Amino acid sequence: MKEDELGKLYSNGEVIFKEGQEGDRMYVIQTGSVKITKKSPAGDMPIAVLESGDIFGEMALFDKLPRSATAVAMGDTRVLTIDKEKLFQTISRDPTLAFRIISSMSHRIRRLDDELIQVKKKKLNICIDIDETCEYILEEAKNIIPAENCSIMLLDEDGETLSVRAAFGKEWNPKLKLRIGEGVAGDVLRTGKAELINSVSQDARFKSGAAKITSMLCVPLKWKSNVGTINMSNSSNKLFSLDDLKMLRSLSMYASIAIENAKSCAKLKSTTEEMIMHVSLLDMS
Repeated sequence: MKEDELGKLYSNGEVIFKEGQEGDRMYVIQTGSVKITKKSPAGDMPIAVLESGDIFGEMALFDKLPRSATAVAMGDTRVLTIDKEKLFQTISRDPTLAFRIISSMSHRIRRLDDELIQVKKKKLNICIDIDETCEYILEEAKNIIPAENCSIMLLDEDGETLSVRAAFGKEWNPKLKLRIGEGVAGDVLRTGKAELINSVSQDARFKSGAAKITSMLCVPLKWKSNVGTINMSNSSNKLFSLDDLKMLRSLSMYASIAIENAKSCAKLKSTTEEMIMHVSLLDMS
């Protein structure tokens, strides 16, 4: 029996591929189960358990980026490997495979969105202070997307200038300011389009600072109006994936709402304090 016809048999706990490895093929589970995990500061985070008939690793055929997660066999598992050449040959014989791949990718994105919704509902909306809210959002971002640096830039009161409100990483300068349309963050806020840049040195918009940056994700924060941007970057040669961009975009939706809520609470608190002060002055007169 040839491996390319019946697939390869993996034993329990055997790694099919690791996060960060180069990938050029996808997989179809014929029998058994596969556990998908992603690295996090707290250790390996389970993402999904896939069963017979499920497809995984398909993004490597399209984005040519390193694996964004680790796949491990659960029990004796037989998996069929399909590279790009074989994929096209198979689709020509069975066009329904293309729809199965699209469906698999769609379901995975929806599941990630649903998980993020539950996390954000529980925690993001309880923050009131704007800077504390931004710091919490960065903590959540670090938990789901491996990155060496991260910052949140918000529009100042003038509505034209972006300033860093929270950050982690090397040599961040809290005085950094960008006007709308200036730099990558300013341009992302202007266009409203999230961007993945794995070679910032080749992007004319990028403004270098004290920290060496090689790759970055930049996603706009926008709900009822423009709020700012959330930026993640690496100083090493590590690259981001499309999955990272999708997850950061999902996080940004709930982060935008949380920041807007924090701003509203801050204004309400300020107004209340002014009213209390006014009443106190009246009482003293």
